[in-house]
Amino acid sequence: MVDGSPSISNTEGMNSRRHLVRSKEFLGEQDMILTLEGPFPRVLSGQFAMLSTESSWPVLLPRPLSFFDVEPGEGGWASFLIKTIGPGTRALAEAEIGEGVLVTGPLGNGFLWDDVMEPVGIAGGVGLAPFLLLAKERQAQGLPPLTLLFGGATEASLVGQGAFPKGSVAWSFSTDDGSLGFKGNVLQLYENLLSEGLVCSSSPVFCCGPDPMMAAVGRFCEKLETPCWVSLETVMACGYGVCNGCSVRVKGEGRFAGKAFARTCVDGPVFDAAELVWE
Repeated sequence: MVDGSPSISNTEGMNSRRHLVRSKEFLGEQDMILTLEGPFPRVLSGQFAMLSTESSWPVLLPRPLSFFDVEPGEGGWASFLIKTIGPGTRALAEAEIGEGVLVTGPLGNGFLWDDVMEPVGIAGGVGLAPFLLLAKERQAQGLPPLTLLFGGATEASLVGQGAFPKGSVAWSFSTDDGSLGFKGNVLQLYENLLSEGLVCSSSPVFCCGPDPMMAAVGRFCEKLETPCWVSLETVMACGYGVCNGCSVRVKGEGRFAGKAFARTCVDGPVFDAAELVWE
């Protein structure tokens, strides 16, 4: 049910476990898909895990990463879409096949989509990650392909779409330089599709990407009175609500009545955009 309340949060994932690197697929200079041997439980689209290499971890804290794809159960695996932007993500990218990676998760709340027949996904960069599970789940239930708007600076920055099963997504692309699809940012693409009647303002929006992009999409949807949920990429320390290091400002209404802050890791990472104070 889409009502602004969180979905099921898997607190059993709070225990760290050791998983071995199964495969690595490099998608360019900075991006890759890291796949770890299971077993993993069922994961909701939008949930995340805290990852660190078992040895030679170069920083203090693990790194929060959205689950990209999961084959649950014994003999299964899980994959993560990673952009190497610092020593932590670089260490994960450089982990050798068979090397141990410590995983805490699944954590947080995912997208609520069971009653949403025609959601519009808006992704920027590695914000594509939560949408693969969503697209696969919808396809498995015989639902129409997920409408997904995917934006980045250039065509080379739009990575990961090759992992999506054929027919699971109706893609629209945007690039700042016009090298693929619509020339402009992904919000401008969304506005253009609305004006052409190719998407409907009553269709709920699921959004993940850089904070400025999500803030712009959230504000725009609020003006249109379009339901919008965003999956925040806030920096985290623990991942399960102990340290309060991932707090974000909220309006103090609804489920956060009387509160000025919420914790991304346990109250999100998926929030109703209207709950948030965009700074």
